[in-house]
Amino acid sequence: MSARSAQELWEAALGELQLQVSKANYRTWLEKTVGLALENGQFIVGVPNTFIAEYLEQNQRSLIEKHLTALIQNDTRVVFQIGTEQQNSTYHHGLHPQTTATRPEGKPTLNPRYTFDTFVVGSCNRLAHAAAVGVAESPGHGYNPLFVYGGAGLGKTHLLQAICHVATATCLQVLYASAEQFTNE
Repeated sequence: MSARSAQELWEAALGELQLQVSKANYRTWLEKTVGLALENGQFIVGVPNTFIAEYLEQNQRSLIEKHLTALIQNDTRVVFQIGTEQQNSTYHHGLHPQTTATRPEGKPTLNPRYTFDTFVVGSCNRLAHAAAVGVAESPGHGYNPLFVYGGAGLGKTHLLQAICHVATATCLQVLYASAEQFTNE
């Protein structure tokens, strides 16, 4: 099957999936995917990164396979392929709008007082502190993503900046953005 007809099948499957998942889920996990090929009962879906591949594998695979099997009229197994040349050229040719976010260069502006050493652990924030330390010690594992929610003055910013301090000290790249910046970019 050609890449074009695989993409047409995938577009049809996406149309069905769009009706069954929330708009936010569709935009986050499915919108930037492409149909690459159908070979030996396997439908290959191109995804932009490992994070999306893992999410789709764990949470949407059976639903995707159900729709593809119905469209193809044959049992179909989905395989997620990360960051392919075909996928990048598909984005550039307009099947999906290309969006680019600008990243500020250099180190993020962090408050030097917001470290784990200066954080006051109490009964209301003990779990959040433990999760933040876990993220700092082992980035990308365990608590990925980490969601921090709480009232004013309970230490959300302090914990997030403490994670950033540890990450920058270990030469990891950090983008510290407000919720508004994150949503808009």
